[in-house]
Amino acid sequence: MVLFSGHRHSSLVKHSVKTPPVVDRFGDEVNQAINERWTSLQKLDEGALSLDKSFADEERFINLFATGSTSDIITLNVGGTLMAAKRATLLAVEDSMLAQQFDDTKWTEQGCDNVRVKEWTPAQVAEWATTVEGLQEDVSNLFIENEINGSELLALDRDGLKDIGVKRVGTICLLLEEIGVMKEKVNKDIVTLIEHSPYCFGKILDFLRAKHLCSLGLCRELPRPSVCEHKRDMFETVVRYYFPGESSTLFL
Repeated sequence: MVLFSGHRHSSLVKHSVKTPPVVDRFGDEVNQAINERWTSLQKLDEGALSLDKSFADEERFINLFATGSTSDIITLNVGGTLMAAKRATLLAVEDSMLAQQFDDTKWTEQGCDNVRVKEWTPAQVAEWATTVEGLQEDVSNLFIENEINGSELLALDRDGLKDIGVKRVGTICLLLEEIGVMKEKVNKDIVTLIEHSPYCFGKILDFLRAKHLCSLGLCRELPRPSVCEHKRDMFETVVRYYFPGESSTLFL
């Protein structure tokens, strides 16, 4: 199946369905046949526009979840159950305890001291180089001169280091060793521990996902979480912990 190109898609969205003209210049039977055809064409046009709008909505929905930095996907260990969510989902209720915990300006990822090597600028790469024990100071300038960012730092091999101007064999070996250590830290799964019921936190997470989608205009209704009666007290406790005050009324 061939989908519309971007140009065709845009033109259809802007197009509006016109009211078909009423033909009365021929005999009754011919007029009726032509008018019925006009009506059928109008319905087909309306159907095409409806499908095109659905396509646009689906495209927006897919782009929302298929794009973006993986650094914004948070892995959680909730009482032994692994869960994952976008940072924007966890920040959906501003000023809540949960939002503060995962605020990018405040949060420290467990086990890596908030290291986001792939997002480093050349200046940050150069700063890192100055912390490598035994490395000459002028080596750090090579990373700035060659505009080596964090992702490129992790991709550097022996030939790459030579190409940016690192000449001494010992320096190359030292950098390769430190880059290898850095790769291990970056590739290591980072999991944040949430010491609450997976059932209760899962209900909260589902609600926050829906709230985030509503804020983007991708859904309309936002019902409160449906919780088993025998777990309602526990659920309320978890909600009031993360969402004290009036914000808890979103869930309860």
